[in-house]
Amino acid sequence: MGSLGGSLILRPALGPIIGVDTGGTFTDLVRLTDGGGAAPEGELRVAKVPSRPDDPLGAIREGLELLGIGTDEELTLVHGTTVALNALLTGRTSRVALVTNEGFRDVIEIGRQDRTDIYALHPVKPEPIVPRALRFEVGARQWPAAGGTPGEDFETVREPKNKELRELARTLAKKKPESVAVCLLHSWADDTHERTVAGALESLAVPVTTSAALVPEHREFERFSTACVNAALEPLMQRYIASLRGKLGKARLSMLQSSGGTLDAERAAREPVRVLFSGPAGGVIGAARAAQECGFSSFCTLDMGGTSTDIAFHSTRSAEENRPRRSLEPVHVAGHPLAVPSLDIHTIGCGGGSLAQVDAGGVLHVGPRSAGADPGPVCYGRSEHPTLTDAHVFLGHLRPGTFLGGKLELDLPAVDAAFERLGAELGTTAARAAQGVLEVARAAMRRAVGVMTLERGEDPERLALVAFGGAGGLHGVALARSLRMPAALVPLHPGALSARGMTRAEPIRDTARTVLRPLEAVGPAERRAIHRELGKKAKAELVASGFRASEIRLEHSLDLRYRGQSFELSLPESPKSADTDGPREAFHDAHEKLYGYALREREVELVCLRTRARVAAPEAAPRSVRRKRLPKGAVRETRRCLFDEAHPTTVIDRARLGPGHTFDGPALIEEYSGPTLVPPGWRAQVSAHGHLLLTPA
Repeated sequence: MGSLGGSLILRPALGPIIGVDTGGTFTDLVRLTDGGGAAPEGELRVAKVPSRPDDPLGAIREGLELLGIGTDEELTLVHGTTVALNALLTGRTSRVALVTNEGFRDVIEIGRQDRTDIYALHPVKPEPIVPRALRFEVGARQWPAAGGTPGEDFETVREPKNKELRELARTLAKKKPESVAVCLLHSWADDTHERTVAGALESLAVPVTTSAALVPEHREFERFSTACVNAALEPLMQRYIASLRGKLGKARLSMLQSSGGTLDAERAAREPVRVLFSGPAGGVIGAARAAQECGFSSFCTLDMGGTSTDIAFHSTRSAEENRPRRSLEPVHVAGHPLAVPSLDIHTIGCGGGSLAQVDAGGVLHVGPRSAGADPGPVCYGRSEHPTLTDAHVFLGHLRPGTFLGGKLELDLPAVDAAFERLGAELGTTAARAAQGVLEVARAAMRRAVGVMTLERGEDPERLALVAFGGAGGLHGVALARSLRMPAALVPLHPGALSARGMTRAEPIRDTARTVLRPLEAVGPAERRAIHRELGKKAKAELVASGFRASEIRLEHSLDLRYRGQSFELSLPESPKSADTDGPREAFHDAHEKLYGYALREREVELVCLRTRARVAAPEAAPRSVRRKRLPKGAVRETRRCLFDEAHPTTVIDRARLGPGHTFDGPALIEEYSGPTLVPPGWRAQVSAHGHLLLTPA
């Protein structure tokens, strides 16, 4: 455990604020205690316990006990969990029924005819989230009115009849679904029919998701898919949050959204699709704060846990300085598109628990299969199959007595035997086999970093790499060096940064309205009126959650495209815009910057207006620090470690380091939540906020 001051707690908060990140291998908890005052100084404490796949709440309870928190204590808890994500990935979702328009029950299965692998001779499509036998139709229909304003005027052709709806309710009752999704055409413009159908199904006493209430935007397939996935996860998440609430007593509970903002638990239970990527989002928030404190405006994150590695590109520069970005594109999970705001994160199946295996052709693979929390790596003493963590143990990077503060014993003889066997399979020595495991894993991580940087027009040589997670510090410098990145940054408590990021997350509400009209037909006055209405709605939700209206900031944006294009660019709406020329020219310039060309004679279409309300935290300010020599009390021992070759390596206790302490590699920094490797030729310096900045010596 450790402590550090200078953390901000956003109101409203009850007592200490707790960030909880439930991962596939470990559950991380961070306790931040308010010091009071306008700029509160707080104490930060960290706990890390093995996850329990069959009892995730038991792991949380164990972590709270380690932090000295009782169930009757008043506190604020921000939670990120993989419960919903794992259910979707494994297909263990609830039995869900779909109600849609006549003739459209197969939309969610037909999709857009995309092929994820265009060269597959026998492509395999994911199973639809709703089987065909549970898809039902109603005689409701509306479409754009002839001669009406595009995207605005719709004509009701057929109203759903009461007799038909009563029969639908009886039929559904016989099928015994656990939840229902109601998805009707053009409901983004008028959701009256969806609300009518949902009202007729109240007698079923199961959760009902209406697509327009969840995603009030065009593109029927994406909206239908999102609503169906939400309905399939809602019973599961409702049970999980109810159980969590029962064990937390007086605690104020929030969930972290995939977009990086917090959401009250009651709404998260109704809209679980918004919190699928809550854990990785917390890591990006924590990394952004650490990067700001060290003066980096743009960076790439490497979040390496026990099961997977998450990569993200992030910029803390203003929207005007950022590269233009495509508008809200659906993320895909298990083949299902989800049209909800989400941070852009790329995940690969390569973590500390990833299994090292040799295929029939003698090729070494690391991941995506994982040992998980049970049985875990060989060093836990319950398995014979070596993992990436075991390779670090074999090479001297991890040792008994330091792993999780000495609370988890490591079985060194079992690790040695496992790599002797792996080396024999590969026809080499055990040491070369262990180094090969690291090289294969790092090659996968390099490719993932390239996806988030080079493939998006960002130059890695101009970006810092923020490495965290339990194993991020072991690979940060190796990846930065191979990609010629100028620096690697390992934040304080790297193994619990996702949980720490949750304590810093800003409450956020996103609202949107689709218009689908020429930009020139929607003047500044009309746009401002729509944004005011959206902002009023989003602001009211935050005020209802207990935040003061004066704390809330509104951000407005426009989704624009050339008429006929499939997707849009999202650009900030300037409050000073007096006509349509400003947004139009900004769109042309952004399109040219992103795609290399602009069609300035083509009509620009306004697709959607968006407003985000957030309770903004103050920006972190970098502080310089004077260099200091490494204190003698910080050195634990000198140990033989393998890098490219064996080196006598200084082993350092990170808890003894303070701002300004500087030293050269080879060095191994040990701490409670995750170690950090400093190879020969690199230098480490502790920043003013306690982060490790690693640069070529």
